[in-house]
Amino acid sequence: MKPDVGTFPEFRRASVADQAAAALRESIRQGVWGDLLPGEHELARRLNISRPSLRAALARLAEDGVIEVHRGRRTRVRPTGRERCEEVPPAVCLVVPARREPQGLADHPVITQMRALFAVQGVGWEEVFDHALARRDPEVRLTHLVQNRRHVCWLLLSASASLQRWFEASRLPTLVLGSCHEGIRLPSVDLNYYAIGWHAAGCLAKSGHRRVAVVLPHRALAGDLACLHGLVDYSRRLREPIEVAEVIAGPTRASFVAALTRLLARPERPTAIFCIHVAEALLVLAHVLRSGLRVPEDISLLCRETIPAVDAGLPELTRYGRQVVRQANLAVRIARSMLAGQHVPARAHMIMPTFLPGGTLAPPPSW
Repeated sequence: MKPDVGTFPEFRRASVADQAAAALRESIRQGVWGDLLPGEHELARRLNISRPSLRAALARLAEDGVIEVHRGRRTRVRPTGRERCEEVPPAVCLVVPARREPQGLADHPVITQMRALFAVQGVGWEEVFDHALARRDPEVRLTHLVQNRRHVCWLLLSASASLQRWFEASRLPTLVLGSCHEGIRLPSVDLNYYAIGWHAAGCLAKSGHRRVAVVLPHRALAGDLACLHGLVDYSRRLREPIEVAEVIAGPTRASFVAALTRLLARPERPTAIFCIHVAEALLVLAHVLRSGLRVPEDISLLCRETIPAVDAGLPELTRYGRQVVRQANLAVRIARSMLAGQHVPARAHMIMPTFLPGGTLAPPPSW
């Protein structure tokens, strides 16, 4: 289905019950009520909410082991309930199943912006870079990771399906910075990669391209595949479909260069190459030029993303610029709601990036 790139999903506000539960939790922590809470009528009056909303809030506190609710008797704070509500500084923990490298994921512009926003708001920040979490069975390491960490919202970046699935089953406050893999239901914030692929295919078709190569990373994530699907779905709707060839960037630079050499040596080589990541786009650009071909006169080049260093390059790459501030603000809002104990629906919050035409997209030579 063609995405509606002109509208964006709204962030769902916390329910009255969520807010009431958070207020009661804080008052219990401060010892306002002692061992017994007032009756329903009095509590509803003080919180200025309906009795059904109050009962929903009390049910959530009872489920968390904070209070004991018995029909016909006043609600009692459990002996361990106040300990559960004791003040623990809120914090977020970024989990990345990769090694920390200079100029890597830790310097991602959205992560940098989020780190600054949380610091201003007094929310702690922790980062866990662990390449072993990329394995298919990260359960033991994850169990050890979450032990003794309280009042934490977990942020997953570049996460595999097994990693996302574990956090989904754990029911811990978790936000995916990216797209969820198929069948996994967690709140997520990401660019609308499907729409990017759809839009890129439209630009290529309008320019007359009918043979396109897509460069995918060696370990394709959900957003990478969504981008590919968007491009392919659009091309199939055309009267003259675009022929899409996939090229895997890896696992080594040498193997990637060999794959590009074979691609350019085809009798009917692609007239355009669409790259997922900037690093691959720059390598493709260099390899095409070394092969004696011109960009975009002989081969057009597009990239799904950009970085500041590329924005000033020549030729100016045709690319998509992410809405860094908007994406970071939305992710921080959702994480803060989770830290406040509010319910956040397990759905994708998508943002459409800005198309930057650049100078590497042109009609193919024979068009």
